[in-house]
Parts: sequence; structure tokens; C-alpha cells
Amino acid sequence: FPASEDVVAIIHRLISESVRPSHLPRLALTSGIPAQHRVMVVIPGMLTQKASTLELLNRLQLHYLANPEQNAQFALLTDWADADSEQTDSDAARLATARQGIKELNTLCPRAVDDACLAPRFLLLHRARLFSPTEQRWIGWERKRGKLEQLVTALAVGKTDGFLDLGDESTIEPHTSYIVTLDSDTQLPPGRLRELVGIAAHPHNQPRLDASGTVVVSGYGILQPRVATPLPAVKEFT
Repeated sequence: FPASEDVVAIIHRLISESVRPSHLPRLALTSGIPAQHRVMVVIPGMLTQKASTLELLNRLQLHYLANPEQNAQFALLTDWADADSEQTDSDAARLATARQGIKELNTLCPRAVDDACLAPRFLLLHRARLFSPTEQRWIGWERKRGKLEQLVTALAVGKTDGFLDLGDESTIEPHTSYIVTLDSDTQLPPGRLRELVGIAAHPHNQPRLDASGTVVVSGYGILQPRVATPLPAVKEFT
């Protein structure tokens, strides 16, 4: 078994060094992301503690400050923690913290007076628990994968019943074409949002389906950018 692992590692090294990376074509979008290519940046997360909720809100604000695009929304995609009952005593307070944070972000970073967007810049898309027969607990349906699936459904057909109605804080901008999903510890450097949308919007990259409408035969339905490990913080090596 150790020898086989060495062989696999060598093969992977040879492949990575022999195949040159190819860059996908992209649109420049020098004037910003246009309305026909609206995008939503989402951070899936859990409302478990006040401190972690505030950290998610701060990360969301940083993504906007690094990529202040007019035709972009920034949303927290959240669940409560798994529980033995549909609701717990702490649910309301945790949701209230997140809602207040979203309101403050929209106040701090308001849309321009001439902005044609109908919905606020920052959103909270939160789900109620459902009972899982397999786990015998109340959980967010299918957890992270389920949240993203319900968000895609909401953008595609306008079916938003998977999320709580929180008024303005949960209003999705119509005709949003793309979703950028980021983990809570992932950074979105300045200008990268526009670049990602420029790649997805290029005609050669847009997905084309077969006759059944379920299989992508050319282009891309999902794009995974290269992930780079940041330099360690000072506290990590001192």
C-alpha cells in the first residue's frame, strides 16, 4: 500500500507538470457587471452563536468592500443548528442578531439614488428546520447542499418558500443569473467578482444542454476557480 501511494503521487506530479493550464475566455466588463449578468455572492452558514454570526456579517461586508458592484447582492444563506424540536428558546435571538446586522449593512452601504435595483444590497436567506426521519432530528433540509439547491430554485423559477419571509432583508433581485458561493473563511480579492462573472458570461463558456435539457454538452454550468492558500498570519507562527 505505501508503494502504491508513491506511484499515484508520482503520476499526479507528472500530469500536473506536463499539462499546461488553459485560461478560459472572458469578457472584460470594464464598466462593471451589467444588469443582464446580475450575480449573488452567498456565504452558507449556521446561526449558532452571536460571535460567529457577527463574523459572518463582517465577512460579507468585506466581500462587498472589495467588490462594490452595482449589480450584485451579498447574502448569508443560513440555518439554525440541528435540534430535537422544531424550535428552541435561542432561535429568535440568533435570527434577530443576523437581521439587525443585515439592516445595518444596508444602512452603511446604501444603494445609489439612481440605482435601478429593486432589492437591498445585503440579504439574509434563512430556513426553518424540517424533521429528518433518517436522523430523527429537526435540521435544515439537506443542510448546505439543500440551501444551495433551494436558492437555485428561487432564482430560476421564483419559488422562495424554502426560506423565511423576512421582508426587505430576504428580497432577491429579479433576473439574477449567477451565484458565487464562498465558505466563511474564503476571501474574495478586489476585482475577482467581476472577473468570475466575465468568465461565466462569455458565450463560449455558457452551458448548452442536450435535447433532454438535463445534461451540459458544452460550456460550463459550474466553475471552480483555482484555490490559493494565503500566507499564515503572524499569530500562527509566533
